[in-house]
Amino acid sequence: MSVRCRLPLRWLAPLAAAALAAAAAAAPPADPAAQSVNPPPAAASGSYPLAAYAAFGSSLVQSGHLGELGWNDAQVGAFLEGMRAAFQGKPAAADDAARQFAVDMGRRIQGIAAAPPGSAVPVADAKARLDRYFKEMRKRLALQVSASGLGYNVTTSNSGVRPRPGETVVLTVQAAAADGATKLPQLSGERIRAKLDGMMPGLREGLQMMTVGAHAVFVIPPALSFGDGAWPEGVEPGTPLVYYVTLDGVGAP
Repeated sequence: MSVRCRLPLRWLAPLAAAALAAAAAAAPPADPAAQSVNPPPAAASGSYPLAAYAAFGSSLVQSGHLGELGWNDAQVGAFLEGMRAAFQGKPAAADDAARQFAVDMGRRIQGIAAAPPGSAVPVADAKARLDRYFKEMRKRLALQVSASGLGYNVTTSNSGVRPRPGETVVLTVQAAAADGATKLPQLSGERIRAKLDGMMPGLREGLQMMTVGAHAVFVIPPALSFGDGAWPEGVEPGTPLVYYVTLDGVGAP
């Protein structure tokens, strides 16, 4: 059930302050003597040009590394719609997926902020490569792509039991590198029992599309796997992963 609540977006709290600091740093220094004689009047928020609001929004995105998350147009649009709804006093409902998303994005932003300068691949280049890759894999594996960017091809089963957030699942996984053929035994296993909420975002999303006994292939972009965190040894960081999955069972937490 969806409920209205505050999301754990602690990483958004300093964005406004950072944007204000950046704007102040770019402004020409004021003359203290002149200000003491003729202090500037307090301006009403509606008196600023719209370009100032646009620049402030850009500062929020840049100072908060939001532009480095690799979101597609649909994801950016949904984010902006959520902000618009909040401004209008009608914030979007926050369910379990929204809360988990907030946690995942917070971790990614912390990782980006902590990375050495110049270590990241330009977002535009990385996105173009990922788009080309997914175009090829959609043809090869007959994939559909979700709004989050997860590629999936799910074969249904006769069971109607579908995992939900908070539950424990039993699954068999054969993981492969981006080529779909190079096996990754460190990410594979038979009849693995694990809590759905503790899995990488892409696998967590994909499993909720399945029913017990179903088979699926998931092509998981970096943002939905290990993101900007630590990647397992032997797995090339920042690359898509291909998961061949069988959902063996769903149990209580």
